[in-house]
Amino acid sequence: MNKLLAALLVLGPAVLVRAQTDPAAQTKSSDPATRYAGAEALALQRGPASVAVLTHLLASDSDANVRQSAATGLGKLGDRSAAAALIAALKDPSAPVRFAAVRSLAALRARPAVPALSALLADKDPSMRRTVAEELGMIGDPAAKGALTAALNDSDEGTRLEAAAALARLGDAGGLDAAKAGLSSKDPLSRRRAASALARGGDASALAALDSAYAAETDPASRKALAEARAQLRKRLAAPKPRR
Repeated sequence: MNKLLAALLVLGPAVLVRAQTDPAAQTKSSDPATRYAGAEALALQRGPASVAVLTHLLASDSDANVRQSAATGLGKLGDRSAAAALIAALKDPSAPVRFAAVRSLAALRARPAVPALSALLADKDPSMRRTVAEELGMIGDPAAKGALTAALNDSDEGTRLEAAAALARLGDAGGLDAAKAGLSSKDPLSRRRAASALARGGDASALAALDSAYAAETDPASRKALAEARAQLRKRLAAPKPRR
């Protein structure tokens, strides 16, 4: 018993820290790492209380890592009431926070965010433009078609292809030419993006382009993506058209 008491006296503070089971209380700590841990834990606890705390952190915490965790967590919680806070976070001074907000808005399928996200297709960072184009396709709102069509002329190849893929998701064939051109890109990732876009919205001419690209492809990952795209498009083209 004496040994046990001695151990508790030595380990007492550490045991107390580990025993902290209230993530909301952790988010009020003066230590950014503790607030971050609380935000991460709240993302696993669905409910309006978690949404309220994470929304507050996203809007007001001084630490960018905590705000990023809050933005990501709001997407995981799946509560669309967080959309307004995430839209506001698209103007956060921290790029990782802005990226997290974009992805979470897409996870929520937040259609009210489409105008603000569409405006980010003019962002100076091509990585942001690519991400936004992709996530607009995930949201699935036809209101994004105009901005995505304009993005087909973006100076960044990846953005053009993500816009083409997003348009395909929306049932718009306007990006097919850009996707076909992407099959001959020097960048393997761009070729895979192009294959994905054609698989979703291509026609018979797209299938022919995929067949030709597959025959010439040497990159293993791209060859696999092309094979999958060909199979997906063949299946889609063979399916009977739904009755109107």
